Amino acid sequence: MADDDTPHGPDASSTASASLAGDAALLARALHIARMGYWKSDDPKTTRFWISPELADMYQLETDAGLVPIVDVRKGYLGDAPGQLAANYRNCWETGIAYAVRGGFRRYDGSVLEFMVHGEAKRDEQGRVVKVSGIVRDITEETLALRKLAESEQRLTDFVNTASDWCWQTDAEHRFVDLAAGAAWPSSITMPSVNGLTRRNLPIVPEDVPLMEQHFADLAAHRPFRDLVYTVQNPGEPSRTIRSSGKPIFDESGAFLGYRGTASDISELRRTENLLTQRTEALREAHRLGKIGTWNYRLRAERVTWANECFSLLGLDPETFDPTHANVLAHFLDDAAERIIALQKLVVQTKRTETIDVQARRADDTVGDFALTCKAETDVDGEVLGLIGTMQDISERKEAERRLEVLAYRDPLTGLANRALFKRELASMIDACFRKGSGGALLLIDLDRFKEVNDSLGHAAGDELLTRVAVLLRQELGPKAFIARLGGDEFAVLPERLGHDTDTCEMADRIVSRLTGPIDLSDGEAFIGATVGIANLPEDGSTVDEAMRNADLALYMAKEAGRGRSMVFAPAYAQAVEQRLDLGRHLRHAIDEGTLHAHYQAQVELPSRKVVGFEALLRWSHPERGPISPAEFIPIAESSGLIVDLGLWVLREACNQARTWIDAGLPARSVAVNVSPAQFWNMDFETAVSAVLAETGLPPHLLCLELTESLFVDHTEQRISRTLTALSALGVRLALDDFGTGYSSLGYLTRLPFDRLKVDRSFVDGIATRPEKRKLLGGIIALSRGLGMSVVAEGAERESEVQVLTELGCDCVQGFVFARPVPPDAAPWIAETIEASVAAPSLIPDSQDAHFDAAPIGV
Repeated sequence: MADDDTPHGPDASSTASASLAGDAALLARALHIARMGYWKSDDPKTTRFWISPELADMYQLETDAGLVPIVDVRKGYLGDAPGQLAANYRNCWETGIAYAVRGGFRRYDGSVLEFMVHGEAKRDEQGRVVKVSGIVRDITEETLALRKLAESEQRLTDFVNTASDWCWQTDAEHRFVDLAAGAAWPSSITMPSVNGLTRRNLPIVPEDVPLMEQHFADLAAHRPFRDLVYTVQNPGEPSRTIRSSGKPIFDESGAFLGYRGTASDISELRRTENLLTQRTEALREAHRLGKIGTWNYRLRAERVTWANECFSLLGLDPETFDPTHANVLAHFLDDAAERIIALQKLVVQTKRTETIDVQARRADDTVGDFALTCKAETDVDGEVLGLIGTMQDISERKEAERRLEVLAYRDPLTGLANRALFKRELASMIDACFRKGSGGALLLIDLDRFKEVNDSLGHAAGDELLTRVAVLLRQELGPKAFIARLGGDEFAVLPERLGHDTDTCEMADRIVSRLTGPIDLSDGEAFIGATVGIANLPEDGSTVDEAMRNADLALYMAKEAGRGRSMVFAPAYAQAVEQRLDLGRHLRHAIDEGTLHAHYQAQVELPSRKVVGFEALLRWSHPERGPISPAEFIPIAESSGLIVDLGLWVLREACNQARTWIDAGLPARSVAVNVSPAQFWNMDFETAVSAVLAETGLPPHLLCLELTESLFVDHTEQRISRTLTALSALGVRLALDDFGTGYSSLGYLTRLPFDRLKVDRSFVDGIATRPEKRKLLGGIIALSRGLGMSVVAEGAERESEVQVLTELGCDCVQGFVFARPVPPDAAPWIAETIEASVAAPSLIPDSQDAHFDAAPIGV
């Protein structure tokens, strides 16, 4: 033993103690670094167990030589941790099975510690459990990191689920591979399974095949791609347009693994773009593109965390720009900073997602429009931790909205205010009238014969005419008058307040004069006129609708009075218009229900006094007022557009009746039907006449269409000539009615295929006693003879007038001297009576009949 080098004695004992103390210190240091403590229990029934100083510090517990009551420890555990720990502790003593329990512990200072308790048994040589001990780990920081990670993943999931894009990945052979559920596909999008397929295997539409081949060339070169747009179409399904972007991925050694990227279904966007091809390129780009940057902010933090896109949207460098509150808010203009702060406070209070549009100054000093979306970020207990959101550049959309707002209040053709802006200005004028006790006026202007310009010269000429009218109105009324185009050929003026009502009327008359007559256009001249309705404010309108309605009534009455004039609203107009509208409604019912009637007046040949035809004259008996004069209801039919249906009804009725007389064995006699100029414009008149002749079976030469000289005022000669020539080719006879009372022109007589000239009653009345009339009528008859036309004199009421007409060589006479208009069943008897006696009795009608004949059908 003497040779043993092992130290003995007091020095050896002190060395061993020092070594143990050093080991204990190292163990304590390791436990502190690992944030762990140690505990042990030597008896399952003990009420106290020993804990290490590290665990005592961790739990903030006081010990008695390391011993602490179990009840003091367990009362700090939160939730169901006490029960779990007690159950596992007992089970470990009974079975020796180790355990681990995770939970929370509220310490003396109120803070919560996230922990993990581990326990295991120690057995003796017989296998009996003689001790249970373990460790406690402080996992607070680890738990917080995991929670932040979960929250970040949830934010990403939220963004993906609210976006129209999805993620994809391919292998080295460019075949799609499956991604983890929830990581790739937004819940709002359903896509067919493409796993194991390449894009070549998709049902690509033929026109995109070359594009796909070029794409695969890029893939072979491992080049990233962006915004690849292609269309697929599955059998029996609508086509779908996909936009995709991707980048190649490599392993650590540089080996190519495949591609990873995003895609979106832009089918609806593509369809919308196709419908909006006429919009500006900026607006199309605004629909197709829209960069979005994300940001988040922790409450009470000094800085906002920006994604790179946010820096890019404002043109800022992430390396040099510090996104502190002050720096960020300094970029927003006007009161945007205050509004953003108010919005964030609202989101924190309500936990709702809110959006606000603001303007910000970019780094290059330009100003952009941005939409900021803000959402509360909460913990598991619903407490707000901070805010997250997006920032989107909406400059193009906002600029488009500003342009559209201008368009919304301006007529794009003339540059004048449109109806919407006009109503706003009119409301402002009426309000000013009441506030200041002043007055104003509203002038509604309607162009006469504008439709004829459109139909004859084309819509381009019509647009040019409207532009010229706008210029003329500005020149006439000056810069202070508010001028608007309400639509079509209707304009409105709110003049600078004049001194008297007479001043307003004088202004209206100047407008009528300025717009009446020829206006030079690029392709010729347009002959138009104007009619003006005036409402004085506020007496004729305390609201916008009332003022416009009354001005429109004045305009209506001015048109009824003959157009080319102005009229000031009077309350009596409303009642008169209502009566006319009521009469128009009943007239429409009469057409639909077949309660109209045609009477027939004989046309007698001279000198044989043989009845060669009848003129069809319309009659209507109102269900409440009784017989209505054509002079009253025909103008209503003209202004309401009913005249087209009315004229067609008379044409069909007259042809049917003439055919009926022939079928009854009566002599074939012609039937004359008046034609309205509206029938030339608003229908294919030649086709309509041809159809009626085919339907009724009347020989075309027995139909005579009578046209008034007003036709030449409202229509171009080319249009008239084309239609009349076609009718003449059908075999229909054409008569110029009321010759000499209107727009008489020898040029028309020589160029158009008229067969007959019908002399107005004003030339016939008094020819037996007035030589000058006899000479004039003789000249007209000689003129028609020279042009190869026959002459019909209408309105003869005396035998002496018939004698003069016979001496002058007139071909035919129509008038009360022979017969008044009669129903169809009486017409054959009238013809027999006239032909039975050369001196037929004069059938002078009573006063009511004279009233009706004074204004026959008029169509």
